[in-house]
Amino acid sequence: MSISALCLLSSFGFGILAQAQQCPKPPGGQNMNLENEYISKDTFEDGSTVSFACNVGYTSAKGSRIIKCNKGTWSPVTLTCKRKNCGPVEDKPNMIVEYPDETLFGDKALISCKTGYNLVGNREVKCEASGWTGRLPECEVIRCLQTVDIANGKVESPQKEEYEYREVVQYSCDNDYALIGSSSLTCGENGEFEPPPSSSPPSCVLVQCQEPQITNGEYLEGARPPYKYKSTVTYKCKQGYKMKGSQRLTCNEKSEWSPGIPQCISSGNTLVGGLIAGLVSITVLLLQNY
Repeated sequence: MSISALCLLSSFGFGILAQAQQCPKPPGGQNMNLENEYISKDTFEDGSTVSFACNVGYTSAKGSRIIKCNKGTWSPVTLTCKRKNCGPVEDKPNMIVEYPDETLFGDKALISCKTGYNLVGNREVKCEASGWTGRLPECEVIRCLQTVDIANGKVESPQKEEYEYREVVQYSCDNDYALIGSSSLTCGENGEFEPPPSSSPPSCVLVQCQEPQITNGEYLEGARPPYKYKSTVTYKCKQGYKMKGSQRLTCNEKSEWSPGIPQCISSGNTLVGGLIAGLVSITVLLLQNY
C-alpha cells in the first residue's frame, strides 16, 4: 500500500473516529425539555454538557438538571419533575373552598359562601404555573331593605336603610296599644325579613276593656274606667261568698280580662247562720213561756 493510500485511509479513519465521539441531541425525561441554548443543536461534542428545565407547571423534585457527553453517550438523566403545588386557596371570611381533586397544576378549586352571604366573582379558580389564576371572589353579607313603619308604634332597634343577615328589627307600641302579629323581624338568607311582613304584618291596636261583671262581687282596688291596656283591678266577694278564680285582673292585648272573670260562689255559711239564729230564738221563747 502506498504512503499516499495509507495517509488517505488514516484520514478516513480519523474522520470516522472523530464523528463517533459526538453525542446526538438527548431526549431528556418526563415533563422536561432542553434549556433554550441547546434546543437548536443536533449534535454535541465529546465532554460537552447540557441542562434540562422542567416544563411549565412542573418543578424540580430531585436530581441534577445537567448531563454530560462522554464518548458518544450521555450520562443518565437524574432530574425528576413533579407537578407544581399551588397549596390551599387564600382563606377569606365566610368563604368555603372545595377541591374536587388536589391542589396541583391543572387542578381546580370550587368556591362558595356560607349561609347568609352572596358570592361576588367567579366560583372556580385553576392552579397554573403562577399560582391560582384569576381574582378570588368575595363573600358579601346578604342585606334586607328597610321595613315599613307601623302606626301608633315604633322600631326599637336603630332605624337603618338596610339590615344585614340575622339582624333583628324589634317593634313596640305606644301606651294603651297592643302589638298584633310578630313583634320582631329577622333578616333572612334570601334577603327578606322573616316572618315576611306581608304574611303577618305587625300592627298596634287600641286596647280597652269593659268593666268586669262579677255577680255578688265588689270592687276592691286598682284602675278605674276607662280600662286601658295592662290596667289592673282587684275584686272581692260579698260576705257569705267565696271567690273561684283570680282576684286580680289585667286588661290584655285582646281587650279581655286575664286570666278570666272570677265567680263569687255561696260559701253556705248564710244558711247555717240563719238556722242557728232561728233555733236560738225558738229556745228563748220557750224558756220565757215556761
